[in-house]
Amino acid sequence: MLPIGERIRNLRRLKNETQEDLALVLGVTYQAVSRWEKGDAYPDIELLPKLAAHYSVTTDEMLGADEETRKEEREKLRQDFLSRVTKDKGSSEHFETMLRASRNFPEEAVFACHALCDLVECRCMSREEGLPFARELSERTVGTAYQQYAVRMMFQYEDSDNLERWKNLSLQDYTTARLYEERYAYLGENAECSRQRQINLFHDLNRVIWNDLGKKTADGKEDSASWNDGFGLALRLIDCLRDPSTDEDGWIDLRLWIFFRIASNDFYLERKEEGYEALEKAADLLEIIRRYPADHRFAFHSPALDLIYGSVTNDFTGGPETTEYTAGNYFKVIGSLFGTDHGWFLPVKDEPRYQAIAARVRKTVPDNTSKTIILSPVRSPRLLKFGWNRTE
Repeated sequence: MLPIGERIRNLRRLKNETQEDLALVLGVTYQAVSRWEKGDAYPDIELLPKLAAHYSVTTDEMLGADEETRKEEREKLRQDFLSRVTKDKGSSEHFETMLRASRNFPEEAVFACHALCDLVECRCMSREEGLPFARELSERTVGTAYQQYAVRMMFQYEDSDNLERWKNLSLQDYTTARLYEERYAYLGENAECSRQRQINLFHDLNRVIWNDLGKKTADGKEDSASWNDGFGLALRLIDCLRDPSTDEDGWIDLRLWIFFRIASNDFYLERKEEGYEALEKAADLLEIIRRYPADHRFAFHSPALDLIYGSVTNDFTGGPETTEYTAGNYFKVIGSLFGTDHGWFLPVKDEPRYQAIAARVRKTVPDNTSKTIILSPVRSPRLLKFGWNRTE
């Protein structure tokens, strides 16, 4: 069987055509035709029907009569494209090659991903020109190993009205909040990026404190003593990031829940004095929060978090993925901790000292405390919402 380039040359000569004549019919350059005939490149698969019709032959005749030869030709084309994946990345020529590769081999997401990279990261053409191509290419990565990378790029590149598509795709541990930070950076919106980065930093610290510093035993069960070692370390970490001369800061909410948890663990470990010290500290912090009206702002007093604040809230309206994080009509939840079965504080529920602290708490929270709600330490509720200080 003749290589496809030789067949094209022979058919062209039989019809007494120049390379320019054939190029005009197919809508390509004469240099492309020359490369095909020399065997340096292959025509795109979508051109084959037009090429075959022009010379009054079947596509099978154009490619070769037997299936094995067609498979060999296609594999050669695929290998040719693969050899160009890393050559001249970021250039318009590389983008065009990867675009052709992706269209010829849509099941090979590597081609779509590299073409998308040329558009988004290397900016090989204007965003207005590139966006239709980006949407086409990114869809070919869905359900593949390249999906997460493509979603990150599209969240930077896509119009703001069309971001929902990429929010809804699985991103493993990559949060929407992190996507927004990358988008603001890509678009040069530096003020928004700095604010989002601080929101993300605060929530990262929360995850480290609740998920990583709380330890578990080898069999996977909670170990109260190990948890408290971790929470003690968490409090020291927070103190490095705040002004220790005041409790009235954006950390008050997180510290409140840590002290509640330490108190509960200490009571179950029969370390009552340590437990009462932690519980009284939690009650003090709760009273500070409730002293202020809704939307009162607590600054973080930290250079790393100087653009955001926490403010008192009674309504749940969002989560850490949004630009303003509200988490909680949870004063009722606190009340429930001191409800009929006293949840976390069962070992001391009948002691006068505990009853006095519980009475302080009940004065601070709403009066529907009949049912105890058991809280996971990894998902403790929030009493503050988080917003941005806007100076422009």
